[in-house]
Amino acid sequence: MSKNFMSPNSFPTSTEAMRPDKEPEPYLTFFMKLIPLLEVLLFGMGLYYLGIAEGGVLGWAKLLTLCVAAYAVAYAILRMAVEKGVPLVAAKSKVAAPLSAFLIVLVGAGFFSITGPGFTIGPVEESRLNAFVEQIGSYADARVSVADQAAELVPIMQTMAEDLSARTDQESASGFGPLAQTWDSLRARVDGLATQMTVSLGVRDELLARIQAQRIAMETTLADESINIWDRRAELRTQQARLMSMLTELDQAVPVSVVRSYVRELEGGVLVPNREDANAQINRTLAGYSETLMAALSEQRGVSATPPAFPSKTGALDTFAYIGKFAPVFLFAFIVDMVFPLALWSFVLMTMIAHSPQVWSKPRKPTDLDRLTGMRAMSARQMRELIDEDDDDLAVPDDVGAGAPLRPPFRPNRKTRN
Repeated sequence: MSKNFMSPNSFPTSTEAMRPDKEPEPYLTFFMKLIPLLEVLLFGMGLYYLGIAEGGVLGWAKLLTLCVAAYAVAYAILRMAVEKGVPLVAAKSKVAAPLSAFLIVLVGAGFFSITGPGFTIGPVEESRLNAFVEQIGSYADARVSVADQAAELVPIMQTMAEDLSARTDQESASGFGPLAQTWDSLRARVDGLATQMTVSLGVRDELLARIQAQRIAMETTLADESINIWDRRAELRTQQARLMSMLTELDQAVPVSVVRSYVRELEGGVLVPNREDANAQINRTLAGYSETLMAALSEQRGVSATPPAFPSKTGALDTFAYIGKFAPVFLFAFIVDMVFPLALWSFVLMTMIAHSPQVWSKPRKPTDLDRLTGMRAMSARQMRELIDEDDDDLAVPDDVGAGAPLRPPFRPNRKTRN
């Protein structure tokens, strides 16, 4: 039989037998060791950035143990897929190809789920904190705006106090009777509120300066890249609590609730005994004050009572929400962890299939013409075997000398071959 022909039972069972002549064995062996090594190196750095090494000696022991186990699994899977799975695929196994590819992809996906998040968890955490600082800044601006609107009540109260003082002086010019006493009590009440709110403006201005300084401190803390992002996170949480305390003090600085209570007092009116005409005049004046204050209060825009929540600590799965922002890092991890090993296995498989023996088709069924002529249908493989046997019959035996005459070859009857 020709030496160039391989029988169905002669499929190669190792990388040495299946490699092409232009791709030496060390090349394949080198990459089967290099790929798991690269995966594990990236895997170890990813675990470190994810905080697995925290906890001193015990943390580093966990990290090293995971790396050793990961290398053993990755190397074993890749080598079995190449050295065992590829020959089985070439031998027409229906399970070897999907199983090998699935195992390689599964191992690569495991590495990728650690490598990608590990290399991006710090920047992702910084992005989330930056978004939070912007949200808390907008919330603080809204609270300050409400306080500014409340401060607009102060000049209204001062104008009311001046008007009531003038009415009191006018009424008391002819004597300090019941009507003058009523105007004076109303003036005293408004004057007290106006004084209280005027004092609150000074407290408000001081709080606004402190709030602005606290916001600048939060932005400075977040922008300081010389400090670990997790330390910056802890400091930002403390600064957020201080800012919220200042905003609460700001709400209490301008007593808007006191003004609302005073509006209800004005709506109730007053009663001067035996002076119906005076009661009507005073209550009309008080109603005008009430409408002015209510109009000022209604113009105030509310703000959400719930401030933005401080973001939870970034986890591995949270980083995939930012995969578009850090696409180059994720792409590199995907290539090393999944594309590289799968490409090696695929090219070895295609090379194996290209160098595997030819699969002969089955002989066709005999036709009526075959039966009529007595000819027998045979496959291409059977035809090749007959040709090879004829070539062997014409070969010179090894025991015949150079000068010995050739004997005619023995040709058995064709029927005996069937």
